[in-house]
Amino acid sequence: MRADSPSGTSLLVSFARGLGVEDRPLDSLAAELLPPWLGRIASAPRYLGVAGSFYRNALRASSFGLVDHAVLRTQAIDTHLVSALRSGIEQLVILGAGLDARAWRLPALQAATVFEVDHPATQRYKRKRIGSRVAPTDVRYVPVDFEKEQFSPSLVRAGFRMEDPSVWIWEGVTMYLHRQAIGQTLEQLTRLSASGSELAVTYLVPNSLPFGALGRFAIPAMFKAAGEPLKGALDSRELATAIAPNWDVVYDQDSRGWQELTRSHARPPQTFRSERLAVAKRRA
Repeated sequence: MRADSPSGTSLLVSFARGLGVEDRPLDSLAAELLPPWLGRIASAPRYLGVAGSFYRNALRASSFGLVDHAVLRTQAIDTHLVSALRSGIEQLVILGAGLDARAWRLPALQAATVFEVDHPATQRYKRKRIGSRVAPTDVRYVPVDFEKEQFSPSLVRAGFRMEDPSVWIWEGVTMYLHRQAIGQTLEQLTRLSASGSELAVTYLVPNSLPFGALGRFAIPAMFKAAGEPLKGALDSRELATAIAPNWDVVYDQDSRGWQELTRSHARPPQTFRSERLAVAKRRA
């Protein structure tokens, strides 16, 4: 990550949300959070009339499924988040929030407090792009350098209530962390989570990258060249063990399951099926 901008992957995810797979983007604010040139590419279908769908589909195809994958992942997490909020949970923590705009686009969050935890550079960029737009909910930015400090003290100082249940979103991050860092983060959020809290976390399954030996060599090399090497991978049993005995996994699916859950128009791409979404609930 450069000192003046968010990570490349957070830009790509925001681009996918801003482009979407239908006539309306998944996230109408996403394109405005991007650098202007990239935002114009993402929002172009709105101004192309009948040609907009052809343009969008061309970008979806050229992304090798990334657009559809990011849309499906976002929709699946949103589904679980809305369900948790309806159960009475009133605080959300987004770890590695990047350019997430849930606080602005999800009506279900209006009565909640949203804590966005991320690197100070990313938050400076995002707040500059947000400008004067006011979220319909209480958004609190918690700047943390995950490589140098724990997030729990800063989160508590920002007003996080340990005695109340919370929803945690940890989306598209664990694959860039070593297992030790994944474990340390899980320990922190477990200490902070009251009974009834929920965790939505995505993770990369080991030895599951597509295209055989070529994919296992080329895909990590591409991420490494982009400055964001893949470091952490867990299978479903290892994830369940890592969060036991404090959490029960109630959902664990790849993008095919996300599509079935959301009935989305996005197509589950083979390219990214190595990433799964697990939802866990905190025991009493």
